This record gives sequence, structure tokens and C-alpha cells, in this order.
Amino acid sequence: MTAGYKMLSLFLVLSFQGCNLWDYLSPPEREPVAPQGSRMEARELLYSYMNARLADESEENLRGYLTEEAWNDYQSGDLNLRAGANREFIGYKIMDESDLAEGRFAFATNLQEIDRTQPQAANITEDLIVSFSDEEYRISSARPLKIVELKGQGHDLIWVSRAEGRENEVKLFNLQDFPEWMSSTGRELQLEAGRAGYATVILNPENRRAALGTTGTHGALGLLSWTGETPDPEQVELTPVDVFYGEHTNLLAFSPDTRYLATEIRSTVGTDRVDVYQVSEANKLNFQLNQAFPPEQYNVSFVRWEPDSKGLLLRVSAGVKQSGEEDKMGTWRLNVQTGEREKVIGG
Repeated sequence: MTAGYKMLSLFLVLSFQGCNLWDYLSPPEREPVAPQGSRMEARELLYSYMNARLADESEENLRGYLTEEAWNDYQSGDLNLRAGANREFIGYKIMDESDLAEGRFAFATNLQEIDRTQPQAANITEDLIVSFSDEEYRISSARPLKIVELKGQGHDLIWVSRAEGRENEVKLFNLQDFPEWMSSTGRELQLEAGRAGYATVILNPENRRAALGTTGTHGALGLLSWTGETPDPEQVELTPVDVFYGEHTNLLAFSPDTRYLATEIRSTVGTDRVDVYQVSEANKLNFQLNQAFPPEQYNVSFVRWEPDSKGLLLRVSAGVKQSGEEDKMGTWRLNVQTGEREKVIGG
């Protein structure tokens, strides 16, 4: 009964003060929780950062994507923010991603690097943390996970894996196992395939397949495939793809989904052109790039694949004769599913 009188007295006091009893009894409202960001937006920041590295932007511009901690990670010597001398970043793929606590998101990214002066390529797997703080996303941590290299040494193709202080080396392939004669796409005659050495090599993002271009009078293109993280040379399968009349490959680049292979080829007139092959069928797709940009008038070079593998960017510049049309110069996007082209950046 006494407790009832106390509650009645409190009700009367609050009524005279113009207060509602339920407002008095209800707990105070909590402060709104600051937004923790989203993985989708963190991924977009990562795409922008990786594209900037592919574009070889300055160290100052790249530093803008990084916190001080991440910047220090790249100064440790275990990772390279930009490609080294004679090297070039040509592609990347997000291999795994997850949400962490407090607005942080983890991404395992394979960054693809080639050497322009020798047949050598590497897949560099980085563990990157993107953090959301003060209404912005930035790379807050970077550490190396694994490096897989591919290099041509004479007739041998060597595969090397380095992770956690351990190194594993495999002699993957020998050019003497490449066929002596091949039919060139679009030509009925047989050509003697170049087997003098390797012009260029590349690994696919999953480290389960490789592409190689050969040197010789008629450079050739081939694909290698295997199963397992470490290839067994006895189980490596070769698929000869094409041979180029008096030409050879300058650069090879798998699409992130590994369905397509872009090839940059030095033509007989001294300019570059780009062809695209469907990997599963080992056939060249006819996008009529040579008709749109004749090699005598234009130089066509590979820029990068888009992350979704639906398109790739090509750079068109003046050829040897400097006779191309000005409005064709610039960067073009090629849709590999429809064959459509659109100019995205002027000359």
C-alpha cells in the first residue's frame, strides 16, 4: 500500500509540472550509431586504387588512398606500390573479401605484373584492409601473402612460388614440346612455329593456367593448364592456339574471370595491334579491330581489363605513316560480349 501511495504522489507531482508519467519512466534515447560503411563502397575504393596502380600514377597520388599505417606497410620492402623498372602492372583480381569489425573490410587481391624486357611475369597476392572513418574510405593495411612467378630461361619455362619464407620451383614446360608447324588463324597455309625462345609469358589470376608467346620467324601463341596449387610437369597440358606470320606477341593479359586472353602483337609494319581469344575454345574472336584501325595507320595497345571482364580498354594512337583520323585517337572500350566499341577518352 505504501508503494502505491508513493507512485500516486509522483503522478500528482508530475501532473502539476506538466510532465507525462510514461515519458518520465521511459529510458533515455540512445545516441545514434555512426555509419560503419559498406563493403560495396569499400570495393569501389579498392577498384579505384588498383586502377590507379595499373595506370602508373605518381607515388603522391597513390599515397592519397592510404592511411599512414598502410603507407608504412609499402615502405617495408615486402610490397611495391608501383611497378619496378621495366615492369608493368597489367591486371588484378579480388580473390576473396570479408567484413571485419568497426567499419573495416578485408580483400585478398592478385596483382599481375610483367617485365617488358624479358619473358617474366608475376602474380602478387596482397592482403588489403579498407577502413571507413571520418566519412571516407582508405586503405589502412597492406601485407604480402604470396608471389607466384613465371619466367622463360632458354627453352625452359620456370614456375616459382614464394610464401611465408618458403620457395617452391618447378620446371613447367620446354619449348621442344611445342609443335613445329601450325595453321595461322585466317590462313590455310602451315607456318613453322617459332621455338627459339619466349617472347612474353603470363599467369592467369588463379595461378592455374599460363599463356606464352614464342620467338622465331613466325611467333606462336600457346596455353598451358594444370590442376592443384603446385603444377606437376607431367600433368601440364599444352594447347597450341595461333601462329603469326612474321610477327610475335608483345604482351598477354587474361581477363579477371580467365575466360578471355588479350594479346598485343607487333605487326610487320612496326605498329601494335590487339587480338582477343576465347580461352576455353582457343579461338580468336572477330571484333574487326584491324578494319576499324588499320595497322598502317594506327597503333593499338592494351590498357586494362575491366573488373567484371565484360570489357577491356584499348589505346589508339598514330601509326607509322601518321595518316590516321584524329577522331579515332584516344582510349576505347571494347565490349567482348557484343563486340561494340565506344570512345571513352579523347586523343
